[in-house]
Amino acid sequence: MKALLRHRPSPALVLAALALAVALGGTGYAAIVLPAGSVGTPQLKNGAVNSLKVKNGSLLGEDFKAGQLPVGPVGAAGAAGPAGPAGAAGAAGVAGVAGSEGPAGPFPDSLPAGKTIRGAYNIGATAAAAGALANTSISFVFTFATAPSVKLVLQGAAAPAECPGSVALPQAQAGYLCVFEDARSNNAGVFLNGVRRSGATIFTNSSAAGGFFTYGTWAATGN
Repeated sequence: MKALLRHRPSPALVLAALALAVALGGTGYAAIVLPAGSVGTPQLKNGAVNSLKVKNGSLLGEDFKAGQLPVGPVGAAGAAGPAGPAGAAGAAGVAGVAGSEGPAGPFPDSLPAGKTIRGAYNIGATAAAAGALANTSISFVFTFATAPSVKLVLQGAAAPAECPGSVALPQAQAGYLCVFEDARSNNAGVFLNGVRRSGATIFTNSSAAGGFFTYGTWAATGN
């Protein structure tokens, strides 16, 4: 008994042994008492997780509550993108309604220079003797600037340069009245007198007693 008492450990040794036991057994105790995945939000005290406990750069934007992260400054405008392809042509529109006819323009009083008017004549009668007169008139409808010069193209005769047309399509140079005789009987041909700016008198004389006639076409061109 005395021998045991002589080898009693000192207080310092007891404390050292106790500290070693706690150090070696603490982790095993925690592993036995706290199962894996058992620590959650309820087990954490407020303020237990602070900046020192979070790894830098490990949190994402979705980890923060809406409105908690400050909005960054507006960035510079980006460069304009390339022009897109041209759109397809649209369908043709509906045709508009035709407008109403306007009033008639003023009737020209004078025949414009270079414009040609045309007509036909027919003279006939029955003569008691030679020299009987038959006449009619040619009306220009329009007024000439000056009375036109007259050219007669009798049946079978060649047309002069001032009258380049024919009986079928009479023509006249500017400032001329051209008369194209188509046919005649019992007379020497057709003649004109009293040519004015608005018309002329056309006549023939019988060569003998009996019926006589002449007919044809004419053209006059403004001067």
